[in-house]
Amino acid sequence: MTKAMQSLTGSSPDIAEGYIAIGQILRPWGVRGEVKVALHTDFPERFLHLTLVFLGPEAQPAPVLSSRLLQGQALLKLEGYDNPEATEALRGLWVQIPQDQLMPLPEDEHYVFEMIGVRVVSTDGRDLGEITEVLITGANDVLVVRHPGGEILVPYIDDVVVEEDLPARRIVIRPLPGLLD
Repeated sequence: MTKAMQSLTGSSPDIAEGYIAIGQILRPWGVRGEVKVALHTDFPERFLHLTLVFLGPEAQPAPVLSSRLLQGQALLKLEGYDNPEATEALRGLWVQIPQDQLMPLPEDEHYVFEMIGVRVVSTDGRDLGEITEVLITGANDVLVVRHPGGEILVPYIDDVVVEEDLPARRIVIRPLPGLLD
């Protein structure tokens, strides 16, 4: 089964077109101008190698002077921000990278943003709608499909998803009993 990797894209008004959000600035950290970043990536180690990130809906470049991981979050020291007062203005901004800097994935995995807008059809040929969201849950991912009759929550499991053709923007499912009722 294909696994969806989390990320946010320019389809959000807070993220620049052509960029991927890999974290969100939570608050200033310490007295030297570092910021604490909530991770929105399945590859937290990428923060250790960043030299440049882009912030906010305009993708303002921000050179990274240092970075480290701490208790499931990242701490970044950005050029031009030398105290907590300066970094306070960054609170809530998305930390972004260009889409061409995505981490390569194994053949059977892809990013969540690649699934948004994909058509979902049933094995009997019914057009069920398009994926608007992917819910990452503990047990399995769930595809949220916009259908004229309302949302359909499709478990993203082998028993349901029988064919994926993301280049053609199409997924075929075998609905479980009661799924479409």
